[in-house]
Amino acid sequence: MYVKPKQIAEIADRMQPLFEIGPLNSQSRIGEIARHAADELADAGLPTRRSLCFTVANVALMTWQENITQTRKALS
Repeated sequence: MYVKPKQIAEIADRMQPLFEIGPLNSQSRIGEIARHAADELADAGLPTRRSLCFTVANVALMTWQENITQTRKALS
């Protein structure tokens, strides 16, 4: 099954609370984030291929880092 980039971004967005109040942070290893990505993909009925989990994990981490950057700019 092909997973569209929009779906990857949506899953990554749904993972953001894991960074805010959950077990993840900006220093989390990509493998740990990928395990959570697999759970989110499974919940959405999407495949949990290793490469897809790591792709979602990288997008989720980049999204989180961008949120941090935007917040810092807003507070400056």
